[in-house]
Amino acid sequence: MEKQTPQHWLTIAKKINSIAQTGLAFTKDKFDRERYTELLDLSIEILNNITDIDTGKLNFVFNRDIGYQTPKVGIRAVVFENEKILLVKEKMDGKWSLPGGYADTGMLPSEIAVNEVKEESGYDVKPLRILGLIDYNKHQERPFPFDVYQLFMECEIIGGQPQTGIETSDVGFFDITDLPELSERRVTKQQILKMHELYQNKDMAPIFD
Repeated sequence: MEKQTPQHWLTIAKKINSIAQTGLAFTKDKFDRERYTELLDLSIEILNNITDIDTGKLNFVFNRDIGYQTPKVGIRAVVFENEKILLVKEKMDGKWSLPGGYADTGMLPSEIAVNEVKEESGYDVKPLRILGLIDYNKHQERPFPFDVYQLFMECEIIGGQPQTGIETSDVGFFDITDLPELSERRVTKQQILKMHELYQNKDMAPIFD
């Protein structure tokens, strides 16, 4: 029997929520609608027991999308200069991360990477290649209430100057052996080390889950 871990219950809650959302989008029966709504509430109840997110936020984040549920996409830019990696300090938690964020509708992944680096660090970059595409929750100890795919894109600096943004308080380049405290809800040390390995070995295939 599978161990009843938070990740296990997260998977169950997401499946229940997805079934309910799809049902609400297509059903025309008022009794079925009541049942699907009850399933939504049940998924939130499960999440309340495995996360530290309050009910109001869970309802907003987990139930705001109506219809068939698909994973969200996050973009992270991987920028090396003289063997040091570009990191930005997040105002939200005072820790460091790769420039990036959720994908915006109507924009190409490469455009998002360029925009995020500019807005968070001040640098102008040119996207070169995709280094990896991973399932966010498979690399986190604490479960997140929905699926996220993280796309890591190698970029090179072509201009600009270091400058903080609305969400960042500092910008810097760090040796891979001397990284600052990372915002591990955004990127982990293991992921940065793997990106560095891919950066050094241009013939290596991108990683993916």
